[in-house]
Amino acid sequence: MMTVHEVSKLAGVSVRTLQYYDKIGLLHPSKYSDAGYRLSADTDLERLQQILLFRELELPLKDIRKIMESPNYDRNKALDQQITLLKLKKDHLENLIAFALHVSGAKRTGKHACQRRGVYKKYQRVRG
Repeated sequence: MMTVHEVSKLAGVSVRTLQYYDKIGLLHPSKYSDAGYRLSADTDLERLQQILLFRELELPLKDIRKIMESPNYDRNKALDQQITLLKLKKDHLENLIAFALHVSGAKRTGKHACQRRGVYKKYQRVRG
């Protein structure tokens, strides 16, 4: 069992966030210590991982709760879909960075480097 502080450090979220997730019923700790501290088991960490992946995909907390409480929710299928969506998001961000670098290079040199290298067309396809 891990304390809320340990979970916070491991997951990279604040203690307040974990307390809020508990308050709204999204992530309850497995048990409480005699002193009333939240204690989390591995299953709680797995649930937190799912929540954080959904948050990274910019889903609102109320939607995450509905999804995860659905009787049809399949954790493994959801994880596969999250990974696919995160890879698409990563590719999109890499293309935006490449486009920005080429545009900034074109401004400095006065040349349209992004058009010459086909970056703009690649960006248009991604945005398409």
